[in-house]
Amino acid sequence: TPEEQNSQFQSLELLRQHPLSLMAFLQHVVLQFDSCPVLCYLHVDMLRRMNPKEGRKQFLEFCHLFLDKAGLLRVPVPHHVQFELERTRPELLSEETQRRFLQDIQNFQEPEISRQLEDFRSKRLMGMTPGEQELSELEWSRARDPSGSESKEKQLAEQLLARLEEMHLTISSDEEKSSIIFGAIATYMKFLGVKTKGGDAKKSKSNFFRKKV
Repeated sequence: TPEEQNSQFQSLELLRQHPLSLMAFLQHVVLQFDSCPVLCYLHVDMLRRMNPKEGRKQFLEFCHLFLDKAGLLRVPVPHHVQFELERTRPELLSEETQRRFLQDIQNFQEPEISRQLEDFRSKRLMGMTPGEQELSELEWSRARDPSGSESKEKQLAEQLLARLEEMHLTISSDEEKSSIIFGAIATYMKFLGVKTKGGDAKKSKSNFFRKKV
């Protein structure tokens, strides 16, 4: 039932383990809310799982996109982080400081994300959220063949991602921002093993942070 399945939608940590549910939530957020906090949170998660060398390189791109005053996906951050970034170039921060800042930035997004999750759960009980057909199909598939449910979930998540790709230019009135938002989603979903139609996510992963912002 939707009530039982809503247990997955209690936190992003839980959703991260369920790509299809995460994709349904992201589609809801980009069409209803400011999606920058949730995208920032997920990209911090991705950075923290990279090896140190790659993580340091991507930290600079993360700053350009989410933290710079001109960043297209700029999010609010704790005062001490903003203060430090205004007086110190990101590449000069120690690895330990970068890690601490990422944790602080992630924590700072949680109240807004919690509000968005609560909205999703309540709207879902009214049948007003995306991806219900795919979520039902996954439950049916899981009951019939539990061993194949992981690959089935990724396949269904790819369908939702493809649907969002087709309509992504309507996410924002700013076409460039719409493309950046979709790129951020595609990059994270690729990290979870969910690909975009035509393999664009491979290109997205290598070029996403380097888009002109």
